[in-house]
Amino acid sequence: MINIVSSIALLVISVSQLNIFEIDGVFSSAHVRSIERHIEETQYTPNDLLVIQYSSTKYSEKAVSDFEELITDKDFVKAMWVGPYSIEIDYAITSGFDILGYVPGTEIINVPFTTELEDKFCSLHTCDIAEQKITIVDEEGIFNDYLVVGSIGAFLENINNSQSFSNDVKLSIKEDTFEAINFLKPSLMERFYISISEPIFTYMFFVLGFALIGLELFAIGPGIMAFIGGLLVIVSSLPFQEFGINYIGIGIFLVAYLIYLKILSRGYFSVLGVVAFGILVLSSIVMFSDYVINVNKFLLGFISIGLAFFYFVAIPTVIRSRLTTDTSAMTSYVDAEAIFIKQLDGSAVLVSIDENQIRVESDSKIKYTEGKSYKIQENDGNLTI
Repeated sequence: MINIVSSIALLVISVSQLNIFEIDGVFSSAHVRSIERHIEETQYTPNDLLVIQYSSTKYSEKAVSDFEELITDKDFVKAMWVGPYSIEIDYAITSGFDILGYVPGTEIINVPFTTELEDKFCSLHTCDIAEQKITIVDEEGIFNDYLVVGSIGAFLENINNSQSFSNDVKLSIKEDTFEAINFLKPSLMERFYISISEPIFTYMFFVLGFALIGLELFAIGPGIMAFIGGLLVIVSSLPFQEFGINYIGIGIFLVAYLIYLKILSRGYFSVLGVVAFGILVLSSIVMFSDYVINVNKFLLGFISIGLAFFYFVAIPTVIRSRLTTDTSAMTSYVDAEAIFIKQLDGSAVLVSIDENQIRVESDSKIKYTEGKSYKIQENDGNLTI
C-alpha cells in the first residue's frame, strides 16, 4: 500500500501513466510472473497508476500469496476492479491494493471478519460471517474504501478527481492520459502455460498425445503423429509439479492405454474396450484428486468418452486402410511359385516366396508336402495355394 503521512492539505497525485492489466485468475505462477514482468519493464513511478482487471474464480493459495506479496511491495498507485462478471473472489487477492472496485453481485470469500470489516461491508451488503463470505449488493456507488460499478470505464471515471479511499489522496487523471491507456494481458507464452494449467486441457492434451503415439504404431507414415503426440505429452506434463498431479492416476492411465493397444492389435472394441474406458475414467479422477484447482469431473468423463470414441472409430479406420494397402501389395504374388513350409492353424499355411515367408490360405482337400512347390492364386481377395 502507499504509505503517506496524513496532513491537513489533501495530497493530489497527477497520474502520468495509466495501464490496465487483465488477468483471468491467480492460480498459476505465470499469472504472477506476467504482472511482475510488466512492472519491471514499465518501471512505474509514484505518479503512475496500474489497474488490475480481475475476471475469474480460479485461484491457488501459493499463487495468491505470491501475488499479494508482489502487489504490497510496490510504491505506486495500485487499483483492482473485479469484473465485468459477477464472480467469486478470495479476499486475499484484493490485499495490497489502494483502490478496489467490484461489479454488483460479486462474492468475496474467505473473509477474515473483524469489527472494522463488519462496519465497512455488513451495513450495506450481505455478510455471512459463519461462511466468511460477503455478497456485494446491486446498488452502484462509492462506499467506504471501495466502489461498486458495472464497468471499467465507470470505475476510472469515479476514481478520477475523487479522494482515494485509504490514503487521503486525490487522483487526477488528465485527458491525454485517458487517451493513452494501455490494455495489457500476459504474453503469448504465459497465456499458453496458463491454458495448459487448466486441468481439462492438461488431461485432454495428455491422453490425446498418447492416442496419437498409439495411432502411429498401427499406421503407415513418416512418424509425424508420434512426434505430435510426444510433443503433446511433454507440453501437458509441464504443470504437473506446480499443481500437484497424482502420479498414481498416471499409472492407472497407462494400464488403460495398454489395454487400448491390445484392443487395436485385435482390431475390434468389444467388452475389453468398455473395461479400458472405465479404467480411463478412474485414472482421470485419481490424477486430479490433489490438483490445486477445482476440477469438473463431468468434463473429465466427457474427454474420456471422446478418447474412447477416437479409439473406436478413428484408429480402426486407419488400421483397415493399412490392411487394404497390404492386401493390394500382396496381389503381386499371384501366379508366383511358393515352397510349402508347414501347416498353421485352420486352413492357413506358411510358404516361402523369394526367401520371404508369408501366410496364405490352403485347400483343405489337398495334402501338401513340405518342400514342394505350389502356385499362388487369389480367391476372394485372399492368397491361396
